[in-house]
Amino acid sequence: MKPLKRISLRPATSLVLALFAGTAMPAWGQQVILDNQVRAGDLNLFQSLSAPNDYYYAPTEARLGMQPGGTPSFSFTRYISPNVSATAANDSGNAIGVVHAVVELGVTDEQLEDAREALREVVPAGRIVGPLTFQSGTFALISSYSEPGSDTTLRVAGVGNMPLLEGDRAAVSLRLTNQGTVELWESFNRATPDISFSFNAEIDGYRSPKKAVIEADFERIYSHKAFEAGIASPYLQAEIEAAFDDLRRTGAIRLTQVGDDENLQELVDAAYTRLIDIIFESSESTGIDSVNELATAARGDEDSMLDRASTLLTQRTEAIDERNEAIRGRNAARGTASAAAAENESSVGTTTRDVTRLEESESELRERAEALRITAEYENDPEAKQVLTTQADRYDTLAGERATELGAARTRLADQQRAAASANARELAAGEPEEEESDFPIAIVASFRMKEVKESGSYRIDLNKYTADTLSLRFDQNIGDLSGYMNNPDVFATVDLADTALRQREVPVFIDGLNAEDFGQYINFATIVLRKQRPGTETFAIDEVRVDRENFRNSANNFKLVYNKLSDGNQADFLQYDYRVLWNFFGGAELDQPWTTTDRSGIAIAPPYQRRTIFLEADPARIATAGVRAIEVTVYYSIGGVEKSKKVSLTPRSDGQGLSQQVDFMLPDGDYQYAYEVSWRMVDGSRQSSGRVTSTDGTLFIDEIPGA
Repeated sequence: MKPLKRISLRPATSLVLALFAGTAMPAWGQQVILDNQVRAGDLNLFQSLSAPNDYYYAPTEARLGMQPGGTPSFSFTRYISPNVSATAANDSGNAIGVVHAVVELGVTDEQLEDAREALREVVPAGRIVGPLTFQSGTFALISSYSEPGSDTTLRVAGVGNMPLLEGDRAAVSLRLTNQGTVELWESFNRATPDISFSFNAEIDGYRSPKKAVIEADFERIYSHKAFEAGIASPYLQAEIEAAFDDLRRTGAIRLTQVGDDENLQELVDAAYTRLIDIIFESSESTGIDSVNELATAARGDEDSMLDRASTLLTQRTEAIDERNEAIRGRNAARGTASAAAAENESSVGTTTRDVTRLEESESELRERAEALRITAEYENDPEAKQVLTTQADRYDTLAGERATELGAARTRLADQQRAAASANARELAAGEPEEEESDFPIAIVASFRMKEVKESGSYRIDLNKYTADTLSLRFDQNIGDLSGYMNNPDVFATVDLADTALRQREVPVFIDGLNAEDFGQYINFATIVLRKQRPGTETFAIDEVRVDRENFRNSANNFKLVYNKLSDGNQADFLQYDYRVLWNFFGGAELDQPWTTTDRSGIAIAPPYQRRTIFLEADPARIATAGVRAIEVTVYYSIGGVEKSKKVSLTPRSDGQGLSQQVDFMLPDGDYQYAYEVSWRMVDGSRQSSGRVTSTDGTLFIDEIPGA
């Protein structure tokens, strides 16, 4: 395995800009072209859709955040319990670990200035106006394990999402299996631990117009063997894409390309991304509360999700290694061709100079012979005349020798020119050296679940317009040297739950599937209450924590509930507790969830509402024919019984663009029904309306105008 990049744990001296700022700009205020990137220095820049000279940058580095005292924002708590047993042959010990970290993604001032200079060389009027705003993200904890009887192999130790905090931070939390806990704990004793975070952060934007049409048969997609498990099963993105590949081969998914000027893989990516958005939704989980689902088989006798992710990672890594080996071979061939071309070019130059020298020498010798013969013709002294004639013959002989050398040189030059032309042709055909693929495949552990409401019929969208879409950007970083903190209980802690002297238990609490921005738009606060019943009594120990936008951000989504041990009869009684959650939404509505009994080492609180996304699409030709000047779409939904709405305007442009957008809003978990109304403003000043319509569709085609 190649060495992984390390995260610096020194206090940040560079400027880390607000990548995740929920208040930086509205989700669609940052309209960038996702497939029109410019590489400037160390940064990837995305062109603005509305201002072609404006560019936004994506971060290139991830690092652990630092607390004010200089301690990394990282904790690894190892819970030792006699109730935890090994679940696999290669598991050892009875530990379950909980990892929490705050990660900063950003760029330095130097990187930003270098990027500005590089951009000016490519786009003289170009300017960098700010960072991209991520909407969501997933992560994987990847480690190298020593498998018995085999070489070291990469495995996925945990997966989850990244609740985005305000500023430049993301909080990641997960619960590890027995094996993961033991292996990772030992790994941290080394200066370079075999553990790495792999992030997939998503941005919203637009795809450039492409001369292609996506068509899909939903019935055939849902009938594919990969999706037989239905809505309850989590699917890895790599598994979905493999099924889509199969469906494309059988014609259930069709991608019709007009012309050959488009990159086929870009079209496939665009098609798959859109279909995933329509059929699936993100499987929200930090991994803290769903380790049983992740670490055990989800579909009959199949492997667990973590095993599936590890298998896919191994397969993709091996495939990447093979492709990189082929790339290195082609690059070596390019180098050989280039060296041969340079050598031939040098030889051609030398031989050309030889030909010129021989031509001049032959000409000069023949001129001297001719001059001597003319002189001899007018010479009356026979003896002198003979001397001149002999000398002329000598020059003719030398000229003949030069002519022979010249002929050989010309033949040699012709051969060298043909060889040089062939080598140059090969070099030009080969193009620039290819870049090798990165070590970890993109979105290997991004997980989804099938929407409960299934699409029906067929789907068709013409990509020959700017199309609303999402793009995943990946960052891989080794977690860095934490060996110096192994004796710091604030960073590495071991809790032996079998210890009879243990008088107090801490239960970490994390908000799952909710970002700082969501607090500002939908939720006032969530109150989590823990109760612990005293054995043989009707009394309870109570602890609670209230999470709002402010402390969610400042505490980096890391809260704790505590209860004491009194006269619990046995260890199982001590570990068991109850908790409930009260949600308070904007507008005053409340939802009080029932008590849940558990003995988990951590609690992940999932909000009763989940983000929903619908796409708005219109055909430019139909809109132009109908004489539409502007379109206004209002989406209605409810939060805690209070109706809310979002309004989106689409204005057709002269080039036929401006007719694709997406809308995000919140609905109860498992509910996909919303209402909408489309209003068309016509060029003659009149208006047409769809009226209020109820739907569960993931895509609204807003070019179906009444009476048109």
